[in-house]
Amino acid sequence: MKKSYLALLIGAALALPAYAADETSKETGKTQDESATTTEPVEQVDEVITVRGIRSSLKEGQEIKKLADNVVDAIVAEDIGKFPDENVAEALQRIPGVSVTRVNGEGQTVTVRGLTGNYNITTLNGRKLASDNASRDFNYDVIASELISGIQVHKTPQGHLPEGGIGAVVNVSTARPLDIGEFAMVGSVRGAYNERSESLDPRASFMISDTFNDDTLGILLSLTHSSYTNRHDSYQAWSFHERDVDLGGDGTVDYSGVRFPGYAQLTTYEDQRDRTGGTFALQWRPQDNLDITLDGLYSVYDIDSHGRQLSVVTYSEPWLPADNGDYTDVHVGADGWAEDLAWEGPALMDIVDTRDPRRNTTYQVGLNFNWMLDDLTLVLDMAHSEAKNENNGDNKYVVARTGVNAARIDWNTGNAVPDIQLSEEVTPDKVFGAWYTNTDGTGVEDATSSITFDGTWERDGLFSKLFFGAGYNSQEKQRTTFRSRNPSIFAGENLDKVNADASHLVNFYGHEWWQLPSSVMLPGNVSNFMGSTDADIPANWAAIDLDGLYDFLRELDPVSADLLNTDVYLSESFTIKEEILHAYVETNLEDSLFEMPFLLNLGLRYAQTRVTSSGYSQNIHKLKFGPDGEPVDDSWKETQPVSEDYSYGDWLPSMNFKLSLTDELVFRTSLSQVISRPSLWELSPYTSINIEPNEQGVRSYSMSVPDLKPYTADQWDTALEWYYSDEGTLAFATFYKEVASFIKWDKTQEEIDGQPFEVWKPYNDDSKKALIRGLEVAWLQTFDELLPDYLAGLGVQANYTYNDSVSGEKDDEGKDKPFRGLSDHQYNLVAFYEKDGLEARIAYNYRSGYTAWDNWSRTADGWISEPVKANPFSWLDLSASYAINDHFTLTADVSNLQDKVDSHYLGDPSHIQYAATYGRRFSLGIRASF
Repeated sequence: MKKSYLALLIGAALALPAYAADETSKETGKTQDESATTTEPVEQVDEVITVRGIRSSLKEGQEIKKLADNVVDAIVAEDIGKFPDENVAEALQRIPGVSVTRVNGEGQTVTVRGLTGNYNITTLNGRKLASDNASRDFNYDVIASELISGIQVHKTPQGHLPEGGIGAVVNVSTARPLDIGEFAMVGSVRGAYNERSESLDPRASFMISDTFNDDTLGILLSLTHSSYTNRHDSYQAWSFHERDVDLGGDGTVDYSGVRFPGYAQLTTYEDQRDRTGGTFALQWRPQDNLDITLDGLYSVYDIDSHGRQLSVVTYSEPWLPADNGDYTDVHVGADGWAEDLAWEGPALMDIVDTRDPRRNTTYQVGLNFNWMLDDLTLVLDMAHSEAKNENNGDNKYVVARTGVNAARIDWNTGNAVPDIQLSEEVTPDKVFGAWYTNTDGTGVEDATSSITFDGTWERDGLFSKLFFGAGYNSQEKQRTTFRSRNPSIFAGENLDKVNADASHLVNFYGHEWWQLPSSVMLPGNVSNFMGSTDADIPANWAAIDLDGLYDFLRELDPVSADLLNTDVYLSESFTIKEEILHAYVETNLEDSLFEMPFLLNLGLRYAQTRVTSSGYSQNIHKLKFGPDGEPVDDSWKETQPVSEDYSYGDWLPSMNFKLSLTDELVFRTSLSQVISRPSLWELSPYTSINIEPNEQGVRSYSMSVPDLKPYTADQWDTALEWYYSDEGTLAFATFYKEVASFIKWDKTQEEIDGQPFEVWKPYNDDSKKALIRGLEVAWLQTFDELLPDYLAGLGVQANYTYNDSVSGEKDDEGKDKPFRGLSDHQYNLVAFYEKDGLEARIAYNYRSGYTAWDNWSRTADGWISEPVKANPFSWLDLSASYAINDHFTLTADVSNLQDKVDSHYLGDPSHIQYAATYGRRFSLGIRASF
């Protein structure tokens, strides 16, 4: 599909004179009601339906889907301040084609039809919402579910929808007081228990809404707060290189090229999460045809994540003066991987303490004027949103090195976690040395402002509606990176750089360390690891007192300790500002085809984008070489402020066709062209110079190119929706996306001051096309009319998504590589019961395995890239409530009922790279409504 053809077709249709609507009406002699069924866009459905309970919520979501002009899926709150899931991201995964990515067990970002958040747009009440995510992705966990009234996922575009989402446009809605139309006050209090952290945590919400002055003025205020402790445990493995195994250390290689992880790690993470948020809405209707709304959202989300890790070193690190003991036993499988491994004298290991805080603040405020003049509606909207993740280098990754006499690891047990057997426990009274003390972090500030003007002109006849509008949006995201000056200054390879008395050194099997006093090490407190895994692993291990460690290092050598502090890492700090002007025109054509009502929605959107990329970069032009081929000075090493501007424009046509085959059966098809803008990292100014020549005497440097164009995609969607009764709906949809203009890094040859260089830089590769194709099936059925009265109230909601997609990249064998993070199969099953004040629901979510990322390993053939794949994973939740009377309801929930292992592997499922469990969460509460 050529962009010019579709744009020309839609442009011609939109350019038809307005009187065509009158002429059509005169020729047919039919009014709009007689000739076609009027179908409103989702945003313009005026009827307010009061939703109560599970079934009403699901049916209202289906009604929004049925009335929409484009392909939409929706979730509606079951009642005021009562959303189906505790987390917005986890609620979205109930929608066909949407999968959730969990961080420490909590849903945070989503993928739509195989495309991550970098390819999706998130709005709040139709306005772009700032995010503390360092990329274009959006962190949904900042919005408490009690604050929202609904979510709409637009899977096909329209002219009035914001551009930038190849995957989807996800709109989160909050309630407005005049829509509620009467006094309402709702409050809830819950206590939640996490079985891993063994903590009882509070969660509370409150909402009040009322109208005044004959229902022309409305005020709504909502507040929510939660504070809970979450714990999850994991096993990780890293560095899967080929290594030679010399049994007994006699200098003879007994097994060459054996693969096994260089580090096997057990970690327990405990998060303290505090979230406070609120919304407000002031709505005034001074005249019947004028609606003015001022609304906003505010959220503060603080997370203190603390990890305690035991990392077992399985090989002799080449930069150390002594070996990591001698191998005593190994069994090598047919694939060349070690099934088990034993060594002694010593077995080195690290005690690791990590701190990953997140300090998020997000807000949005908007002002909307809606003026209705007979058949013309005009809307003026202004909004501003900011988000901030305040991190000035607050992350910690601190390592204290120790060892035991002997260790053995068995990867061939059939468990996700291998057996890790140590000759003795790692207790605080062992010999510990200072090793790695890193502090870093990335602060993010995002601000977006918009002003839009939209109009809708409604007429009788063929051309039933004309939509038009224009607007301006400015978004500026700043990323500031902090790093320690020298986190390894106290490690064993830098002993001569520390000005301290040698009496503080300790010799451990030939390894010299700055010995840590016993006061720095604490007893471990690990119990029920991964839910009492069947693996034979250490029951506990020591921990680090961070304050005591830093005090000791400052006393040991204040100058060296100062190198542990952070500086702004300029080359990875940048600001990207995008200013977007847009204009669109869109029309609805409604009539009948063989006595079947149809609606044809045609849209054409133009977006002009201006990018300003600011940051710090090395200057390749300062690199000068002397007669000996060496740089004459070091001026090229310095980073300097740089700023570049670039602009581009895109015409984005769309066509959505809807045909009512019967009153119950609706067919849809859609053709469109869409874009997603390049990642912020790809747009940032960046240059890295390597003056060390390779074996051919060629030096290299890499650089980013801020003038990259967006990804583009041609899309074709179809859907068949059968609303066969008030109690049931069955829908089938297909999607096809051909994505082009991918950004590829490639090398060219250049000369810099007479010296040959390989230059790595990105460009838009139009020859590479990715295909995203699949189907979705959704079913909703309640059984009141099919079952006896005593079984009435039962229902089921189910959906399945199949995705057969390729990324456009090839592996070493020339085979198509799949999209990262994309499962071929995904389904949701929800069974519910609702009758006589009792509500119960069990929700099951499943996604098949997927490629997570590519891992690089060193083998005899050189460096190779291998996919790390995720195993299939499922999640089961259970919730119930009972209405004591019209005002009070008891609630109970269990999250992650199965507590399954979430795992990744390298190459073969037996080679586990990561395995984690998150623990169950139980909650009880009471909800009051007046």
